[in-house]
Amino acid sequence: MIDRGLLYGACRERVIDLVAHLTPDQAAARVLACPDWTVHDTIAHMVGIVTDVNAGNLDGVGQDHWTAAQVETRKDASMAELIAEWETGSPQLEDGLRAVGGIPALVAVADVWNHEQDIRGALGTPGSHDPAAELAALEGYIAVRAALFDGLAPLRFVAGNHTFQSGDGEPGATVISEPFELARMICGRRTADQIRAYRWDGDAEPYLTRLADLCPAQPLPC
Repeated sequence: MIDRGLLYGACRERVIDLVAHLTPDQAAARVLACPDWTVHDTIAHMVGIVTDVNAGNLDGVGQDHWTAAQVETRKDASMAELIAEWETGSPQLEDGLRAVGGIPALVAVADVWNHEQDIRGALGTPGSHDPAAELAALEGYIAVRAALFDGLAPLRFVAGNHTFQSGDGEPGATVISEPFELARMICGRRTADQIRAYRWDGDAEPYLTRLADLCPAQPLPC
């Protein structure tokens, strides 16, 4: 089994390399995938997840008030201070991902990988392809989003040489693209038109209807 703690750590290190020496204007750049947040806010959220999980502060985990508190608490922190907090807390989190495994570990990798791409888009830095993290993000978020397709036959995802499915049984449709694209799609970072333009075996529309609330209105830069 791939070490999920190692995957998280690799994404974290790439993000730190991206943001360690940003100018104030770059740190204040809007992240179009998270339109209420700047690059600084997005890092604060990622750091806050680590600190909250390590402290057992999981009341409302993943909900808007939980993530907003992470950003608000760190609004005056410098980027160096955010990085220091992240580097201090991450060994405990990464050990926890190894111990827990399963969907929670996959979702943790998915979150840090997805926000890495969001930040790259805000900074105009090309996306970094990490095949193992892309597949972890895809698998984790397919599990998280499975309930979206309740009442429909499962959706099958063919990502290069890898196949995933949103539930058990015969699929109602298959969507085919590269792992990076399908991971960004299921993480809510592709428009309906972009998703429709993937290769489909079967009718895409019932699934697009369920995914619509996740889709950005305009294509994102990464």
